[in-house]
Amino acid sequence: MLLVLEGQGELMEDDSNSNTLSGTPVTHASPHETVFVNTGPVLPVQKNAAAQVIGWFVVVYGILQILGGLLGATDFGMTDWEGNPISTPLSYKVSVVLFSLMAAGLFAFGGYRMTLYEKRGIWIVFGGLALGYIGNIISSLLMGDAQGEGMELVNVGASGICGLIGVGVCGVIVAIPLMLSDGGME
Repeated sequence: MLLVLEGQGELMEDDSNSNTLSGTPVTHASPHETVFVNTGPVLPVQKNAAAQVIGWFVVVYGILQILGGLLGATDFGMTDWEGNPISTPLSYKVSVVLFSLMAAGLFAFGGYRMTLYEKRGIWIVFGGLALGYIGNIISSLLMGDAQGEGMELVNVGASGICGLIGVGVCGVIVAIPLMLSDGGME
């Protein structure tokens, strides 16, 4: 629609419908998307038996640790360097029993969890190894000079170094299921 303004003499188009669009819509065909769904049978992964075997060995070790801890409450077999029987302090006996029982509980529980293919079991066993190592050093400190004059530092050093080697070897053995590509640990 055209309007003529007075006095101007010009023609202008009407802007009253400026909010509407005009034209022919173009439709594009959207490509069909294909979704693939696996409808085949689910094949279970064969789990490696190493976790179960090592787990049961750890459980048995935990049980033996309980017996060793209870034996540590006695002075059975304790001698000095010359072979004379000695009497150990009560604090040593208490620490040996407590640390042995706590570590043994972690070994038995963690080993059982390993037999169920749970990674948590391996970490629990690692905690038991660390607790046993620290407990062994503390117990050696509490023994004092019961084995002879100046033997406290020798006992602590020997238990620290030998214990570190033992914990390292046991830790590698326990970690075998983690290192296997088909271990099946969850």
